[in-house]
Amino acid sequence: MSINRIGFALSSVLVVSYALCLVFDQLLPQFSMHELWAPLLPGFSLTPIGIVVGFIELIAYGWYIAVLYVLAHRYSPVG
Repeated sequence: MSINRIGFALSSVLVVSYALCLVFDQLLPQFSMHELWAPLLPGFSLTPIGIVVGFIELIAYGWYIAVLYVLAHRYSPVG
């Protein structure tokens, strides 16, 4: 199991989900989801810089989770 593969895959899923949510917020503002992202992503706002900060944080979260998962899998006494 490769940290790189898991890191890229997980980060990609998070970034695509985030981008879809941002598009959804613009198409249907009455069902806006930015309130969900704000507590999870410090510095996030619906400004261009806030959106970029959100992308960067999601990439970092994806890699962080990948490292934890792969290391736990490698050194797990079971399996």
